[in-house]
Amino acid sequence: MRLPQLSPDLARRARHVASGAVVLAIVAGAGSAGIAHAESDKDRQNRLETALATSQDSLKNSKAEAATAQQNLTTSQQRLASQQAVLSEAKSDVAIAKQKDTQLAGKLAAAQDALTKANQAVATGKAELDADRKTYATSMNRLVQQSSPLQSIAVFTTNLTTNDMNQRTQWSTVATNVSKEAVEEISRKVVTLQAAEKAQAGATRQAAERKKDSAAHLQTTRTLEQEAESAAEAVAATVKLNAATAAQKQAQLDADRARTSSLTSQVSQVKTSIARAAARQAAAAKAEAEARRQAEAASNKLATAAASADRTRSGSGQSSSSTAGSYGAVANYNGVDPWGFYWGQCVSYAAWKVRSTTNWSNFQNDTNGVHFGNAVNWGAAARAIGVRVDTSPSVGSVAWRTSGYAGHVAWVTAVHGDGTIDVSEYNFEVPGGFDTRSRVNWSSGGSAGFDGFIHF
Repeated sequence: MRLPQLSPDLARRARHVASGAVVLAIVAGAGSAGIAHAESDKDRQNRLETALATSQDSLKNSKAEAATAQQNLTTSQQRLASQQAVLSEAKSDVAIAKQKDTQLAGKLAAAQDALTKANQAVATGKAELDADRKTYATSMNRLVQQSSPLQSIAVFTTNLTTNDMNQRTQWSTVATNVSKEAVEEISRKVVTLQAAEKAQAGATRQAAERKKDSAAHLQTTRTLEQEAESAAEAVAATVKLNAATAAQKQAQLDADRARTSSLTSQVSQVKTSIARAAARQAAAAKAEAEARRQAEAASNKLATAAASADRTRSGSGQSSSSTAGSYGAVANYNGVDPWGFYWGQCVSYAAWKVRSTTNWSNFQNDTNGVHFGNAVNWGAAARAIGVRVDTSPSVGSVAWRTSGYAGHVAWVTAVHGDGTIDVSEYNFEVPGGFDTRSRVNWSSGGSAGFDGFIHF
C-alpha cells in the first residue's frame, strides 16, 4: 500500500521526532550502560561481602585459637615456674645431704682414730700385764721357795731367833700384799680399756649407720633432683612449643585482621561506587524521562496533524492508509519508541493507536506502574489498570491473543454482522511492516484468531 505524502512541514516535524527518538535511544543506551556498570559493582560487592563474611568467621576463630594458645602458654609458664621451684628445692636438699654426709664422715674418721688408739692402748696394757704377771709369778715362786723352808726349818733349829722368824714372816706378808695390789691395778686397767673399746666400737657402728643413712638420703635427693630436672626440661620444651604456637596464632590473627580491614574498606568503596552509579543512573533516567516527554509531545502533535491530513485527503476523495500512514510518518524503526515499545512491532502500533484515538493519550509500556510488555500480557495488564476486557469486538478496540511465544495485538477497524472483524496491524503478514485483514473469524483460534478485546 502506498503511504500518503506528507506536507513539507509534517515531513520536517517527522524528521524532528525521528531525531528526538535517536536522542532518546542514546539516553536509554547511556542508562543501560549505567545499569550494567551498577550490576558489575553489585556483583563485586556481593563477592567482597561474601569474602568479608568468610574473613570475619576466620578472624573469630583466630581470636579464639590465639586466646587458647596464650592461655596454654601462660599455664605452661606457671608449671615451669613451679617445677623450677621444685628443682631448686631438690638441689638445696642435695647440698644439705652432702654437707651432712661430710659431717658424718668427719665424725666417723675421728671415731675410727680414737678406736685405733684405744686398741693400741689395750694391746700395750695387755702386753705389760702379761709381763708383770710373769715377773710376779717368778718373784712369788722365789719368795715362796725362800720363805717356806726357812719357816719350817726355823721351828726345828736354834740358829734363828724368834725375832728373825718374825721379820721373815712380816716381809713375806708385805710382798704378798704388794703383788696383790699390782694385780688389782692391772685388772682395773684392763676393764677400763675393755669398756672404752666396747664404747668406741658402739660409736663406730653408729657412725657407720649414720653414714649409710646419709648416703641413702643423698641418693634419694639426687634422684629427686634428676627427676625434677627432667620434669623442668619437659615443661620448658612445652613452654617453647606453646610460645611458638601462640606466635603462629597471633600472626594468623594479625593477617585475618588486616584482610578483614582491607575487605571492609573495599566493600565501603564499592558501595560508594554503586551509590554514585545509582545517582548517575537517576540523572540519566530523569534526562530520559524528559526526552521521552518531549518526544511524546512532538509525536502527539505530529500524530494529530497527520490524522487531520488523513481526514482531509479522505474528504477530498483520496485513498486513506487506514491509520498506518501516521504511524509510519513518526516511526524510525530503530530501538524503542517514545511510549516504551519497540518500533515496528504489533504492540508499538497498537499503543500508538490507543494514544492517538482514545482518551488514554498518555498510554505507555508502564502505565500506572503496570508493565504491558509483549502482547501476551496485554489482557491481564489492561484489567490491572481498570480497562474493560471481554469477547465483544468493537471498532477502536484492541484485538488480543495469547497463542504463540509473545502473543499478538491488532486494531479493530470494522465489525460485521456475521461476527467477523477487520483489523489493521503491524508485524503479522508483513514482518516489521503494516498490513490489514478483512472478515477475520477471530474466535476460530490459532494464530489468525484472537482471545478477546481490550476497550480503552
